Amino acid sequence: MAEVRMPKMGDGMEQGTINAWLKREGQQVTSGESIAEVETDKANVEIPAYESGVLTKIVVQVGQTVPVGEVIAVIGSPGGASNGSQPSAASAESDKANGASAKAAPAAAEKANGAGAAPVQSAPKGAAPAPPSAERVKSSPLARRMASELSIDLARVTGTGPGGRVVERDIKAFQENHPAGVAPPTAMPAATAEAAPAQESRPSKMREAIARRTVLSKQTIPHFYVTMIVEMDAAQALLSGLNAGAESKITVNDLIVKACAVALARVPEVNATWTPEGTVRRFAEAHIGVAVGIDDGLIIPVIRECHAKTLRQISADAKLLIGKARRNQLTPAEYSGGTFSVSNLGMMGVDEFTAIINPPEAAILAIGTIAREPVVGDGDQVVIRSRMKITISADHRLCDGVIAARFVQEVKKALEAPLSLLS
Repeated sequence: MAEVRMPKMGDGMEQGTINAWLKREGQQVTSGESIAEVETDKANVEIPAYESGVLTKIVVQVGQTVPVGEVIAVIGSPGGASNGSQPSAASAESDKANGASAKAAPAAAEKANGAGAAPVQSAPKGAAPAPPSAERVKSSPLARRMASELSIDLARVTGTGPGGRVVERDIKAFQENHPAGVAPPTAMPAATAEAAPAQESRPSKMREAIARRTVLSKQTIPHFYVTMIVEMDAAQALLSGLNAGAESKITVNDLIVKACAVALARVPEVNATWTPEGTVRRFAEAHIGVAVGIDDGLIIPVIRECHAKTLRQISADAKLLIGKARRNQLTPAEYSGGTFSVSNLGMMGVDEFTAIINPPEAAILAIGTIAREPVVGDGDQVVIRSRMKITISADHRLCDGVIAARFVQEVKKALEAPLSLLS
């Protein structure tokens, strides 16, 4: 017998929620095969079986949250526990509860019927069985959300995912093939004189994690901020040339990540962390996180070894990771281990902002929009330039104002002479 326990899928993970069981009790499973989908603070992850056998017991049901290390299922032989081993305490408790429920059910039904309750009517012979409810249809969280928004009955959708699961592409295909069967968005009710009562709900696991980490960051890291303006005309001209006729476009953010990698090499004090033991650990490699806004909150996938990659390699990695982040498919290794982060709200038209440091990193760079502005140039002539504000949030335990200023100077220098980033 093998106990399946809630795995630890990231340094900050303390608990997980069962989103779906991909196997039923009594089904054969093989080592490495996905048996359940777990929601963590950062993503939804499928967990594999580590041994082959039969899923003899599901201990933790869909929707339940348990700590890391808790038994969630048991894999054994078809007859129950294998090799004469005893079931776990969690399994025993579950068996005991199920046994009590099984004994109580007939007695309760008999008592109810004896008191004059109408007997339960069985379905007429030959009648079509009722379709399974949405909760019992194997589906991904994204597919369930899309189906709910479009008022699509999941039981009508054919799943093409692993084990027949309904996934995003199945919902899209159903919507295209059955436009009449998709309910239009419900119109907003007319405003009333009396305000509706406020609603309360439990935050998502990701929002809870963001709350914990941002409070931890602001309470334990002494932040300070340095802002600088960068001339972006040369950078924009370079991108226009590089992207002309190219199938995959390099973005301004890719250029900024590469410039940060160069700056981290020249100002290594920023590429560091303050350890719990009170020591300073400096990193030789630049693993740069890129903040990505998604439906449930914010996640920071990490582009590895930016110091050793070309601009196009950084761009390709960024596109891959951002796509996976928006599909909720990042693995723990893809959103942990960063040494520095970049948060860009320029595409939202934000002029300037300050970001909260992502522990245990020493700094994060906030990027504003590129704006065309009048500037006094040589000979006091007013010219129009493309300019962008960048703001570093730095850990004062590791960096002083001069160090932070040197770092943003290096980023500015690299972006204003961008041909150096092509080497």
